[in-house]
Amino acid sequence: MKKVIMSDIPVKLDSAQSFKLRSLGLIKFKGNEVECLCNLYRLYFRERLLE
Repeated sequence: MKKVIMSDIPVKLDSAQSFKLRSLGLIKFKGNEVECLCNLYRLYFRERLLE
């Protein structure tokens, strides 16, 4: 998740990680890459995970 929230462009993740984060509703797929579902999640997790 840290890799996803630190990037402003879609990133490539392991397929197992991608599907787990997708099932939690945290990311969306852009082709074979993923990005945060919404900017609010990105801001929230940047603040919480990077302290």
